[in-house]
Amino acid sequence: MTITVITICRNSAQTLQRTIDSILLQQLKPQQYLLVDGASTDNTLNILQQNLPLLQSAGISAKILPQAPLQADEAGIPVAWNQGLQQADGDIIALLNSDDWYEPQTLAKILQAFTENPETEAVVCPVRLLHPAGGEKLLLPRCLYLLPLLMPLPHPGCFFRRSLYDRIGHYDTHYRIAADYDFIWRCRQAETLWRTLAEPLVNMEAGGLANSSRKKARLETLTIARNYIPWCPLPYLAYLLRQLTGR
Repeated sequence: MTITVITICRNSAQTLQRTIDSILLQQLKPQQYLLVDGASTDNTLNILQQNLPLLQSAGISAKILPQAPLQADEAGIPVAWNQGLQQADGDIIALLNSDDWYEPQTLAKILQAFTENPETEAVVCPVRLLHPAGGEKLLLPRCLYLLPLLMPLPHPGCFFRRSLYDRIGHYDTHYRIAADYDFIWRCRQAETLWRTLAEPLVNMEAGGLANSSRKKARLETLTIARNYIPWCPLPYLAYLLRQLTGR
């Protein structure tokens, strides 16, 4: 089995090198690395171009993709993910954000998990959430039955077979923040076979769009949950609780 890693970025010069270094340091290198740039205006593109020969000399088929123009009702993040998915050749897809990074053994452990059970369509591991001021929190995968209330899986710790995307579709480009939440709902509806690992293999820097746009995130998650279970009051309760607690 082969692995494609997709990193989408826009004005990510502060963190991007750490992300790319974590790919170069992998014990098991991915066969393909797609870097989708959303018209960055800082030093991001220079960093991508400088690292391209390093990635290629490590035996990785690396490519920089300028993000396609957005339609009026589209959001940049899911469009960029989908653009990478459309050009992905690997059997396994890893989405590595431009401010996240892998442990050196990550891809080797993920490949092993898929190989041990050929029926597995998705693997998830805990994610370390690190705060710039110091300290960290471990984001643990939880039961998918919690979906009406919250996002139970840390999306940066999720790895999917490309055949799963072929089966249930790519990310919904109408959601600016919660496209990953919608995708996990579709995984549940499709009875995706998951495997959960105990070891944290992904590191994530605190912040991000969901944390800086909490009101929009709350509304999107409510809309998505209502789409899948319109008869259930739990999404409304979760929305009210998040609104009261400022989460």
